[in-house]
Amino acid sequence: MSGALFTSNTAHFSGGIDIFYTDSGPPPGSHDYTTVIILHGITFTGENLKKLHTYAHTFNLRTVIWNRRGYAGSSRYTPDELDDLIHGRRAFLKCLGLQLAQFIQWFIEQHNVPRVSADRKTGGFAVMGWSLGNTTAITLFSHRDLLSSQTYDFLKDYVKNLIIYDATLFAFGWKLPPNEKPLSYYEPLSAFATDPPEVAQRNFDAWVSSYYDHPKDPKSVSDLHFAQRTKSATSDTWSAEDLKAFHDHDAFMESDMPM
Repeated sequence: MSGALFTSNTAHFSGGIDIFYTDSGPPPGSHDYTTVIILHGITFTGENLKKLHTYAHTFNLRTVIWNRRGYAGSSRYTPDELDDLIHGRRAFLKCLGLQLAQFIQWFIEQHNVPRVSADRKTGGFAVMGWSLGNTTAITLFSHRDLLSSQTYDFLKDYVKNLIIYDATLFAFGWKLPPNEKPLSYYEPLSAFATDPPEVAQRNFDAWVSSYYDHPKDPKSVSDLHFAQRTKSATSDTWSAEDLKAFHDHDAFMESDMPM
């Protein structure tokens, strides 16, 4: 690693599919580290998660942060894949899961990563989705018939954890029941259809990175806080350079908004 916190890489697959990712590399001297594949959320690239690399080795982890398909450095979806997405066909979810499985198998073969330990506490892979990134993460675990028996038998010795972080309803294919929908709430994604992109993005950033003081034991969705933002938000600390690197508006509009 030459003292660097991470390296930037591109994995190449058949059909001209590229996946851009950053990699913390293995913790020095460790033979039982866990590799965590991290899938970013809507509008954001993996760039805004790269600080996680700083802490990886301390916790015996190797962090691998994707730019999902369509986002900077990774291949755009084909017209046929986008048509499957827009029309809600299962083929699109199958595509997401298969490409994640293909990447994990390729990564194992390239880097000789440790297998899962006998007690399943160390080694192997954890897959973490943030927000809409959970759509890709969950798919690998939720469809047994997605993989061939040969691929399944190979991966089961390596893949051990699914981490669902701040998932959207969309990731599960859910909608709010009508009786659970608050009378008035801020929905920032709809603003991308009406506001200038930079305004909609700034408001979305503030909303998604605000510090809401939700009740510890809510009885209903209506008990949660739905302000547009809180007094302070992490996005307030981002520089102009950060804002440019953290977002990919074209990818978001083409391949995430249809979800």
